[in-house]
Amino acid sequence: MKTSGDVTIVGAGPVGLLLACELALQGVRTTVLERLTTQAGTIKAQMISGRTVEMLAMRGLGPAIDAASAAETANLAWRGRTTGHFAGLFKLDGLELLMLTQQALERVLEARAGELGVEIRRGVEVTDLDLGSEYVIGCDGGRSTVRKLAGIEFAGTGPTLTGYQAIVDLDGELDRGWHHTPTGVYASGPLKGRIMMIEYDGPPATRDVTRDTLEASLRRISGRDVHITAVHTATSWTDNTRQATTYRKGNVLLAGDAAHVHSPFGGQGLNLGLQDAMNLGWKLATGDSALIDTYTAERHPVADRVLHNTMAQVALTRPDPQARELYALFGDLLDLPDVKRRISAMVQGTDIRYDTGCAHPLAGTFVPGLDLSDGKGTTIVLDGEEATIRPDGYVEWVGAR
Repeated sequence: MKTSGDVTIVGAGPVGLLLACELALQGVRTTVLERLTTQAGTIKAQMISGRTVEMLAMRGLGPAIDAASAAETANLAWRGRTTGHFAGLFKLDGLELLMLTQQALERVLEARAGELGVEIRRGVEVTDLDLGSEYVIGCDGGRSTVRKLAGIEFAGTGPTLTGYQAIVDLDGELDRGWHHTPTGVYASGPLKGRIMMIEYDGPPATRDVTRDTLEASLRRISGRDVHITAVHTATSWTDNTRQATTYRKGNVLLAGDAAHVHSPFGGQGLNLGLQDAMNLGWKLATGDSALIDTYTAERHPVADRVLHNTMAQVALTRPDPQARELYALFGDLLDLPDVKRRISAMVQGTDIRYDTGCAHPLAGTFVPGLDLSDGKGTTIVLDGEEATIRPDGYVEWVGAR
């Protein structure tokens, strides 16, 4: 396989680290630049979806991922895998979610990147795109410096709510699970001390989250006489929903939150970004500009659908009477097998089919259970015919060309 020249990735989060691993597997010399000097400890994503688990296992990372998950949940009554939800309706089925914090995943991927010879440089602030590389990839989050420097439009809608997620010590009791009240939504669990609150009165005035702010929000929404005695980690979030109009501009590309942001409903953001990385890595390594362009063509519609379904979930959870009736109706619809299957597949990304130019119904779909740890594609017999599998595990072609 022809390889491109040097690649610089900006951002050492899970997306940037996985992309670096993907490029290194293809023999591309890759450097990762990270503004932070150490890993951020702020609470972020808590789980990865079954499709993402399958893709990481395909690269031989299954044992490390399972071990990291087991270590994090060893002292909990609930551990391992759970089913997904849509707007707090825990009625989805199919592939499960694996409990794994973003920080733990980063540690697994950074270790793998080190094994593959990726250079990770921390404490480096990027101020221009003249980095001496053939390609620069922005994996630097929703406020992406790379995206701004490249002049790529980030179109969408602004925030309408304030959400909080935190790990705290509580004096008082909260019922586990999601709860809707006249003033918002709150949730407790599955991690011990983990709380989540949503108030639908506009975005937060500041990104700083204090103990008093969390406690006041939790008391307003829950109506419980609870007190937060300690905050271990906390963050705020909104439903700011935006997407880059293109994921490529010349030699600059975007992946993960740099390319798309949305509310965290359904836990789709981290998985979306990791699958961006799997799609882009092998294409970028070829140096084929036309093939690299298919990254936007394939991944932009996938993210667009996530943006729309998260906006729908926000609408369903609003505390006004009309939204409450819509929520109840949607809950009934999710009891219908066809609806349950469709929503489950959409949230978990298991119904993705890329247009590979082959009309066979299996072309463009993912094949689970493959060993592609070398990052190369393969040929297998599928549905009685010879099928070519891309390095990201998706079927490129079935039958004679």
